Amino acid sequence: MVQEDLSGMEAGDDRPVAVGSGSHDLEKPLLGKNEGSSKPRSSHHRRHSLRSRRDAVLPNSAYAVFSTLVVALGPLSLGFALGYTSPTQASIIEDLNFTIAQFSTFGSILNVGCMIGAIISGRLADYLGRRRALLLAVIPLLAGWSLIVIGKSAIPLILARTLIGFGGGIISFTVPMYIGEISPKHLRGTLGTMNQLAITIGITLSYICGMFFKWRFLALLGGVPEIALIVGLLFVPESPRWLAKAGKKEELSSCLQKLRGADYNIANEIADIQAAMEASNALPSVKLSDLKQRKLYRPLIAGIGLMVLQQFSGINAVMFFSKSIFATAGVSNPDIASVALGTLQVFMTLAAAGLMDKAGRRILLMVSAGGMALSLFLVGFSFYLRTLQPEKMTDALNTFICELALVSLLVYIATFSLGIGAIPWIIMSEIFPAHVKGVAGSVATLINWFCSYAVTMIFNYMLLWSSTGSFWIFAAECVGTVVFVAMFVPETRGRTLEQIEASFK
Repeated sequence: MVQEDLSGMEAGDDRPVAVGSGSHDLEKPLLGKNEGSSKPRSSHHRRHSLRSRRDAVLPNSAYAVFSTLVVALGPLSLGFALGYTSPTQASIIEDLNFTIAQFSTFGSILNVGCMIGAIISGRLADYLGRRRALLLAVIPLLAGWSLIVIGKSAIPLILARTLIGFGGGIISFTVPMYIGEISPKHLRGTLGTMNQLAITIGITLSYICGMFFKWRFLALLGGVPEIALIVGLLFVPESPRWLAKAGKKEELSSCLQKLRGADYNIANEIADIQAAMEASNALPSVKLSDLKQRKLYRPLIAGIGLMVLQQFSGINAVMFFSKSIFATAGVSNPDIASVALGTLQVFMTLAAAGLMDKAGRRILLMVSAGGMALSLFLVGFSFYLRTLQPEKMTDALNTFICELALVSLLVYIATFSLGIGAIPWIIMSEIFPAHVKGVAGSVATLINWFCSYAVTMIFNYMLLWSSTGSFWIFAAECVGTVVFVAMFVPETRGRTLEQIEASFK
């Protein structure tokens, strides 16, 4: 059996390496483009490398896939909570005599809970391990759904959403990190997409189930994924990198062998993991102030920058208020349009999973942001057309404007799901050095939820100011995302976490 370091190339990829310019350069951010360049390889060396890679034994990824699907029940539950307020707004307001302000607080407080959970998520995952952190997150989630089932006034329901958000904040950091740490490098992008896919499935399920069930029974259904997650966690391993960091060498070997298959030689991977973790453990305990170190600037700018830009693309505002957006745009059946929006997001995230380890992160991010910019511009343009002499609006023009808004929003969701939806979470799990991953990941997750809260809170005011201007502002931000990715985000496809960490040194 041949076992060798693939030097950051995807296993099974038969393309020769381009040196100096061309496709190889596209995998690097423009800043620091020439860093880490290697000498040109001889044609004989390239032919030998290609033969070796064809002969190399790929790991059996079945157990890693199973473990990913199990922990994805956590983000599925979070997605269900995110979508829960859309189909239940009218019935909760009627049954409990909520004011609009009370229901708005009930809906938005989830983001605050997520921020609180994000603050402690890194420390919990580092101290308890990834599996036990997820088990701990289930407790507030189940408590929150239970309070919604029995609550009879605003205070218990608002507390319930805060608890759900708290558990969701822990999940939103721990699950991407866990998936990134158990995945073989040739599947890390595909499996990492399962986090975002699970969230979109949860949102869509809440939309669909909300059409058939009352809000209290819908809350009961919200607890089902957590119960399944508790059972599933009994059958999945701890993260190999956490085991190495905790000095559990025997458990590390057994765990990694199960994740890669009995026939796969794990010696090189174990050596890399142990060397990286020993170097990490030799460093002093990390504090928040340590993130100011100059050597951390590049991964922090890339990781946190993507989290900010993801939310300021307007995605949560569009998803949370999709029904009212469709109604304002003149779409005749906004409920069906909202379900179609969620369903499209699921299928496009599945498509992104298939492309993640083939096309690469950077190109998908740029295509995604570019497509979102165009579609948001067209959504704004449809609102602009509606303001032009509305008294002279013909049926044909009205139909065209409605169809333009609907198609543009569907394209927006499709292109978001292709890259911007999942990749920032994947990048976060990949590029932060091991010794600061807990703190840096917590900060990135906190900032993501804070931006989500801010955009969701101001979106209605933006629409009152100008529907056209609101969507054009989001479109401009998406153009800025293309530039940001080109300048600051490295390609991580097909590289081990240790190789990615070394590239920033």
